[in-house]
Amino acid sequence: MSGLRFALLEPDALGTVLALQREACGPLMHPLGEAELSDMLAGPHRGHGAVLGALTDDALAAFLAVQFPGRADHNLGRDYGLHDGDLDRALHFTGILVHPDRRGQGLHRRLIETAAQGVLPPDRHRYWFATVRPENTASVRGMLSVGMHVFARKPKHDGHDRLLFVRDLSAPAGG
Repeated sequence: MSGLRFALLEPDALGTVLALQREACGPLMHPLGEAELSDMLAGPHRGHGAVLGALTDDALAAFLAVQFPGRADHNLGRDYGLHDGDLDRALHFTGILVHPDRRGQGLHRRLIETAAQGVLPPDRHRYWFATVRPENTASVRGMLSVGMHVFARKPKHDGHDRLLFVRDLSAPAGG
């Protein structure tokens, strides 16, 4: 996997991110809207989120879209039972898309690990959350590979049942 680098994407990458999403988003995924992606591409300094890209010399191989939902009604921390003060420490992995030619190379896991190793503000990410359609086995495996576990199953986003994943970074490994 030589020639691959990870970087926070800037707002001018919106077209590239949308193009990869059109190519890589299958029927088991919920596509992100242009406004939602624009907000995350503004970067963590604005407090809304970030988009981390896995880049080759000439293309975007994959991206991880992260949202800081704050105390919004859709914060998955509410489903998990977090108190209001802890909701501010939650983040959502709202989209992880890998180009079809790059699948099976561990980019899902590497994007999350790279984000956790300093790309995201450390005071913002005690609780990781994500939703995955149960039949999307590749994404389920990806979430499990970074220590997340299922805490619920319920309809979300597009009305389909989704597994709700969490990882509390203050808990012991495997806990």
